Amino acid sequence: MKNAFISILNYFNLISALFLTSSLIYDYPYQKIAFYLFFSSYLIEVIVGKKWRNFCLDKKSIYYLIMIFFFLLAWMYFPFEHSSKYFSRLIEKRLPILGFAIVGLLGVNNKYKLQYFLNTFIISAIIAITYLIFIRIGITEFISNPLRNDIFARERILYVNSHMQFNFYLNISLICIWFIFTQFWTKLFLIIKCLYLIALTMIFSILSISEGRSGFIVGILLMLCFIFFEIWKRKKMIGLIIAITIPLLLVSIASQQRRMSKQNLESEPRIFLWESAVSVIKEKPLFGNGISDAQELFDVARTHYQTIEYRENWKDSKLLDSHNQYLQTSMEFGVIGLMILLFIYIFPIIIADKKKKALSILLLFLCAYQSVFDMFITGKFSPIFGILILLLLSVENKPGKNNEIIETF
Repeated sequence: MKNAFISILNYFNLISALFLTSSLIYDYPYQKIAFYLFFSSYLIEVIVGKKWRNFCLDKKSIYYLIMIFFFLLAWMYFPFEHSSKYFSRLIEKRLPILGFAIVGLLGVNNKYKLQYFLNTFIISAIIAITYLIFIRIGITEFISNPLRNDIFARERILYVNSHMQFNFYLNISLICIWFIFTQFWTKLFLIIKCLYLIALTMIFSILSISEGRSGFIVGILLMLCFIFFEIWKRKKMIGLIIAITIPLLLVSIASQQRRMSKQNLESEPRIFLWESAVSVIKEKPLFGNGISDAQELFDVARTHYQTIEYRENWKDSKLLDSHNQYLQTSMEFGVIGLMILLFIYIFPIIIADKKKKALSILLLFLCAYQSVFDMFITGKFSPIFGILILLLLSVENKPGKNNEIIETF
């Protein structure tokens, strides 16, 4: 009876994890229920299964302990800060990192399989795209209207998410499709291969019309990397030639994107946000200021760099950060914090399973790149980062039966 209950609990936790993964493409309010279901079911699982007994100190557990330490840095600095104005709001955004680190430390149940999550990313991306194009906009309007880019952006903001999170999710989905092809190509029926190719085409097409520069550029870079990896495995010399031409192709294609114009780049608000952050870092480069003091100092610094237009646009903003995880962490914890952050991004590549090495490189490159333009593990991207780390380090990549990958699609 107890074994049956534990098995049901394991499956419920798996389903809640997949539900959480699928919800991450949407804005945070839509994720709350999934969060509660996942972490509450996991807590019950820990108590019933006495998961703490399985703890052992190895490379993976050390990594998760470092993640917990990174979270605790905010509390370690707190007694020495002059202000606590922003502390509670900023610490709340970091809670997912603590939660997922604990899950990684104690381990997930044996019902978790990598392909379940890969397909969840892909299917969720396609559902969101289909919903926007066929239901919110209408396929006829989308095809015929020359302003389809603007219309899609408007509906996406209203019903799904900002372009940063939306495009990031789409790029993860591209990586998932590529990984499934490399791992399970011979086990897929022709119709399933076609469905994946259609999904890849839809996702990349939407990235190409996005108003977001970073997501579009990464999408191109990922596609070129996929081509390079596949050719390198077969013809290394041709792969080397392609590796040399990839940067030229990237620059050529990216320059055609409407937000890559000189005027748009010069008016990019992140420039003065970054300048403001650098001015704060210069004051205490080694140890930083703590999360609340850093934010207060940044608020003051940006008044010296921002234009009148942006001051008016953001005068009602309760919290405006530097939009750069590296700069924000350096303001908060100095060089020490930055080194820990880089460790969090790089170490999984070193310790990941051999079969997931390429997947780890691509996903963590994506995370590291995204961190240049927004808060990542200390902001709204922290839940998706937590899920990705679990997939790379805690969820096994079991091929299973020949038709298992087909059933999960």
